[in-house]
Amino acid sequence: MSKKSTIEQKKQHIRALIDKASALEIEIVWMPRIMSNQTDLEKCRGDTIERNSIGLSGVDGAFISDVYEQVRGGKHLSGGQEQAVKRVLKKYWRQYANMMHDDVKHKQVYIHT
Repeated sequence: MSKKSTIEQKKQHIRALIDKASALEIEIVWMPRIMSNQTDLEKCRGDTIERNSIGLSGVDGAFISDVYEQVRGGKHLSGGQEQAVKRVLKKYWRQYANMMHDDVKHKQVYIHT
């Protein structure tokens, strides 16, 4: 199997996991994982200021930060928010693949859907 097809398989697999995830799984697994890659300053500002290819970029950072703060405040995603968040998170499949690889390497527990 070529490297390109392996990468494409990872991409499709992670995107499918995000698509199949419930709103609750998005709130407690997928959003916190990508937010963990934001710097502390970015989390405080709710914006992306680092150009480090880690975490969220530009408009995505502001949107996910706003929704994540809403969830942390005890509110749940609406149906529209869930779909919008999934669309954004699927763009970051490569970061999720790297995080999953690191989790396995460090033997951290990981939730499968």
